[in-house]
Amino acid sequence: MEAGERSVQTTGDPREQGLKHREIGFWGAAAMSIAAMGPLLGALGVAPLIVSEAGFSAPFIFVVCWIAMFAVALTIGRFSRLLPGAASLYSYITHGLGERLGFLSAWWSFSYYILFIPLLLSAIGLYAQAAGNDVFSFNVEWWVWAIIAAAIVTALAIIGIRISMRIDLVLALICDGFLLLISLIIIGDVIGDGDFTLSPLSPSHAPSQFTGLSLAIAFGVLIFLGFEQSFVLGEETSDPHGNVPKAIYASLAIVGTVLFIATFALVLGFGQSGITRLNNLFGSQGTPWFALVQERIGKGWVDVLEVLIVFSILSNTIASTNSVVRIQYGMGRARALPRQLGWTLPGRRTPYVSIIVNIALGLAITLIPGLVWSPTSLFAFLGFLIGFAAAVTFILIALAALRYFQIASAGAGVFRRWIVPIVAIIILIPVVYTSFYPNPGYPLNWAPRLVLIWLGVGIIYLIWRVVRRQRVDLDYAFREAGEPVPPEALATEPGVE
Repeated sequence: MEAGERSVQTTGDPREQGLKHREIGFWGAAAMSIAAMGPLLGALGVAPLIVSEAGFSAPFIFVVCWIAMFAVALTIGRFSRLLPGAASLYSYITHGLGERLGFLSAWWSFSYYILFIPLLLSAIGLYAQAAGNDVFSFNVEWWVWAIIAAAIVTALAIIGIRISMRIDLVLALICDGFLLLISLIIIGDVIGDGDFTLSPLSPSHAPSQFTGLSLAIAFGVLIFLGFEQSFVLGEETSDPHGNVPKAIYASLAIVGTVLFIATFALVLGFGQSGITRLNNLFGSQGTPWFALVQERIGKGWVDVLEVLIVFSILSNTIASTNSVVRIQYGMGRARALPRQLGWTLPGRRTPYVSIIVNIALGLAITLIPGLVWSPTSLFAFLGFLIGFAAAVTFILIALAALRYFQIASAGAGVFRRWIVPIVAIIILIPVVYTSFYPNPGYPLNWAPRLVLIWLGVGIIYLIWRVVRRQRVDLDYAFREAGEPVPPEALATEPGVE
């Protein structure tokens, strides 16, 4: 056994040894959050959505949402210092709102974490097919690229978290560095033309009606999703109390800065009079960035951007896959899902069953609806669903903080106990509102309904477990996956005496 690694085997089955203990450090955890946020995809695909609703004031809306995400991150960080073990989002909700809401929050968030994979596979297919046509003059169908990406991600996930995170970190440095570079060049070109202005930081151009404002905020929150994903690395990260919160803060600060500069460059590059043209290019070409970069810098830079966006989304998919399989792994260990999902590959200690199940399910969700609708429609549908479900989860964390911090840290100041969680809730409420009104039309209007149906199934499952006196506290599974499985959890599993 290597130094720093411990056996956590709970039965005689070598597949139940658990994940590798303390396999990565701060930069590995940070790589997961940074890659999961997918800055290049956010800049090309989500920032124009913010502009479509907020116009020239898109950077102002971005900052408002950035504040909300930092409020969530500060809440997560504070929880991690107060609770024992590595802790997790579900542990926090359990301690603040009770075991049953903690169980349902795990069930709820599983609905959108698992959809990150098909969301990103469809995006890889779209951008890879476009890059093949535009840059290399050959055409390979989008679904072929999705299958290739799924195979790469599967191999890396099974090999191990350390190599996956190293690849993610390298790709993030290259792709996000290029995004920062072209954004600064565009801003410099605007300054050279004498058109630079700080007006985008003013709310004067933002929507005055609540529906338009809520849509702008919804897209603003969507651009940040993924920053919290390193929370699943509690067992595999050295000093999880310190490195995981630091990774979350660092990813929000670093990626947020890059995305802010990119959003600022986008609106400045087109100018206030060019916002309509920006929106038209978004509708006709999928992103206004290619036209902007070609006009401001040159066609060769567009070719590089088209290639790097594919690698950036691949990096995002690697991080999101490693995240969701560990959530599923934890639920398998807790017997909330089939126990086989909690198995790890002997030797490598990676959750291979969960990896295979998630990739297979992700491919099915990608290919079947993607071929019936279109990959573009699938991407929009899944993005809408994920934004709604994630906002609800963040609101639950903030509500749990309001209750738990009153008990656990009564001596703390008003700012940490009240203001930070309330700010997060206030800014996130419009995201939930926008998911239902105004009616987004078919098929987007079915996105929140499907999540609510999934919640209904979870409530029925919870009642079934309570009636059968099965464990509903999943806290131990996510807080520290290296702890032995409680005997009562094994005893109440169907078929286990």
